[in-house]
Amino acid sequence: MSRSTPIPSTIQTISGYPKKLVVYLTLSSKYYWVRVYFQGKYFTKSTKTTNLVESKKFSIKFYEQVLMNSVMTKTSDTNKSFTVVGRNYLESIKPTTRPTVYRSDKSRFEFELSPFFNEQDISTITNSQISRLLNKLSEKTRSLSTLKHYLVVLRKILKFGISNDLIDKLPVFPKLNGKTRTTQKRDYLTDQEYDSIVKMSELCSSEKLVVRGVEITLEMKFLIQFMVNSFIRPSDLRVIKHKHVTIKKEGKDEWIVLSHPATKTNANEVQCMTASVGIYKQLCELRLQTQKKISPDEFVFFPQYLNRDTMMSVVGRLFRKIVERTNLETTTDKNITLYSLRHTSIMMRLVKGNVNTLHLSRNARTSQQMIDQFYSQHLTTDQVRVHLQRFESVEKKKEEQLKKRLDKQKQKEIERKVEEKLKSKTPSKTTKKVQK
Repeated sequence: MSRSTPIPSTIQTISGYPKKLVVYLTLSSKYYWVRVYFQGKYFTKSTKTTNLVESKKFSIKFYEQVLMNSVMTKTSDTNKSFTVVGRNYLESIKPTTRPTVYRSDKSRFEFELSPFFNEQDISTITNSQISRLLNKLSEKTRSLSTLKHYLVVLRKILKFGISNDLIDKLPVFPKLNGKTRTTQKRDYLTDQEYDSIVKMSELCSSEKLVVRGVEITLEMKFLIQFMVNSFIRPSDLRVIKHKHVTIKKEGKDEWIVLSHPATKTNANEVQCMTASVGIYKQLCELRLQTQKKISPDEFVFFPQYLNRDTMMSVVGRLFRKIVERTNLETTTDKNITLYSLRHTSIMMRLVKGNVNTLHLSRNARTSQQMIDQFYSQHLTTDQVRVHLQRFESVEKKKEEQLKKRLDKQKQKEIERKVEEKLKSKTPSKTTKKVQK
């Protein structure tokens, strides 16, 4: 065997990329090498690293460079390959597309669409192939809405091909039967369940419990409490910085207003509950135990993770461990996730607060339809009984209005008498002359 031949046991593919892209070791070098088969030939290069993770990152860049060179030189019609067109499409929408939409489309492309169509000429994609793709996805128990999203991303890529004169028309897409709308209830926490999770987060912190190398601290407790008192989505944790947090006061009331960028729908200011102020201040005190000051551009939660995708993965694991130790999922048959904290926040206002769904939806950066469709289903007649019976009679309203009017008249009468008294004490000009 040649010293430059790949060692079979070291050959590895890269998730989300064609199997023709591999990294491997050889007898002639201590470094990992990358190899990609494209346009009928092999392209190889040393990654100059002995670290497998770093070598894969290098390999992805090398692979993209090979594809771009193919497009720039236009040496053959292989620039019509689905993988090339798909990556060019994603690159073109990145500056103008919301990050959440971009990440979602990119994920669909890399994990299913690209491996399925690979380097196939996009002009040869047929209805039959798209049907086989749907069958393959259905075997993985993908939901109907997910299947439709895959078709949406595929259609976007093919339309990009039409816009760039790579294909003349779209293939006929198979129809998906059924409704994508779901009326599934979203699990939320009762007061007792919420208290149980908060107390367990404190216990895990006192025990210094470690999950995959990360210790659970009181920061998790504050994160849980803050989410329930601020209506935010888990994705908002990625972007909220201290400069987005404003503490406001009005009389005795004190609350937080969040002005962070939109992560899903809109960028409306979020008015948090009054309890959020104390939670935020405790979090800041915890942070100042390990650092001198807090920068306005610093992330509020887990700022040590500049890669916010990694941060979300870490927080998810820590939260799952806390929930697991409460045993709530077993006893209640609920699927408790970070999103359950947002559901809890909204449900608490519906059950305990005297707020209409329109106001609630505006503050939670969602729509009134979503509140009615997903959250109101949880409400029982016993929970709404107090609101049904809580109304003021017309007579009582009239009494209050009359009282206000009388109070105003009384205040004006007092002011008039004071003014007259002051005038009587002030001597006139003629009086002053006589005295002289």
